[in-house]
Amino acid sequence: MNVLKNYYMRGDFVKVVKNIMKLTAIIALIASLFGCGVDKPQIADGPGMVYKDSEYRTQYANVFDFDSCEGTPYFAVAFLGYGEDRRGFRDTYVAGIFESLGDFAIEQVAHFDFEGDEWYLIVPRYKDYVTLTNLETGKKHTIYQGEAFTVKCNLSDLHPNIEISTEDSRGHKFSPQIGGDGRLVTSEDVWDITDYSVIDENLYVPEEE
Repeated sequence: MNVLKNYYMRGDFVKVVKNIMKLTAIIALIASLFGCGVDKPQIADGPGMVYKDSEYRTQYANVFDFDSCEGTPYFAVAFLGYGEDRRGFRDTYVAGIFESLGDFAIEQVAHFDFEGDEWYLIVPRYKDYVTLTNLETGKKHTIYQGEAFTVKCNLSDLHPNIEISTEDSRGHKFSPQIGGDGRLVTSEDVWDITDYSVIDENLYVPEEE
């Protein structure tokens, strides 16, 4: 009898384990459907255990050495200077940075105009949804695959008028802004990739333009 009892108890245990596994799979599926992000895995790259996640990034992000950057910033950002119309400079800068990707990829770098005269290049780290929110009107724009883009924004040096955020579960977000030292304001989510040797010489659009 004890042997038979143990047999049925083992059977019940197996059923419980299977039910738990099914429930876990259902929860994971629901989470993925509702946009609950999963942290990117840390992939060991040799004895030094370097954080390497290039397979999760777009071709634009992989132009930059995110793997050796301190921390794990979610955005690489370049300040492109001031001006009502810097489209010519913007196009030249973007073409230079992404030259290795070819003309088609360069043409896909979108531009968004908000009120203001500060220009930025934004390169999301991952292939996640990225949302641009106008903080004055609440209007939103969505970048669906983490592609690079540029923005013109900020009427005031003190109060940015846009917010850029990811659909990641941690809600990474920032507002591009220049600090009192004339440099990009950074955080754990923002990596400054500005080439200041170029920007300092081209900070403003010449009046004749």
